[in-house]
Amino acid sequence: MSVNEPEYYSNVRKDIIALVPQGPRLLDVGGGTGATALRLKQLGHAQIVGLVDLVAAESVEGLDFCYSGDLTDPALLDRIAAEQGPFDTIVAADVLEHLVDPWTLVKRLHGMLKPGGSLLISVPNVRHHSVSLVLLLRGEWRLRDSGILDRTHLRFFVRETAIELATCSGLHVDRVVPTIQPRRLHSLLRTLFGRLVESLITTQYLVRAVNESPPQSD
Repeated sequence: MSVNEPEYYSNVRKDIIALVPQGPRLLDVGGGTGATALRLKQLGHAQIVGLVDLVAAESVEGLDFCYSGDLTDPALLDRIAAEQGPFDTIVAADVLEHLVDPWTLVKRLHGMLKPGGSLLISVPNVRHHSVSLVLLLRGEWRLRDSGILDRTHLRFFVRETAIELATCSGLHVDRVVPTIQPRRLHSLLRTLFGRLVESLITTQYLVRAVNESPPQSD
């Protein structure tokens, strides 16, 4: 979905809920209006939840804290860490692909996690057949208003590079979950060919990584 559409900022990311572990403090990075963070609090995944987003309001009813600002600003992240951290869980869903340097943000988020805390990211899969086969067979790479080739996406990932992103600072991968549209043909192809075809029908990857050590320095 295009980030220019208002509903983008208010959708609850239901697909990530099962991957969010329980813990007292949660930060939703790029969380829009806080709909997902609020839902996670309602479900008991965390007791103190908040968000940071370029377009966030100063406060959202039901959330414990909100910050508005540039996600690439180290001073903003340092302020959040000092005032609200460290966190048991940090969610960065559909935000990293919009950044010039998502790897640096992952490293900074790592430093905001408690020992044993989790970072959960989701990024689009550019190997999906709607992109890769069209590129291979027609030589087309057309940016669009929404979807995997959303024109606001600056970085593109497949399964392996999504994992590399999540682990670039020393976090350890705990779960990798492909998002596959529930179509009968997709289920049949996945059953017959497994991982061979899975990457072609996966629209995005959810990667959960755990903090077992301090972030690695450059």
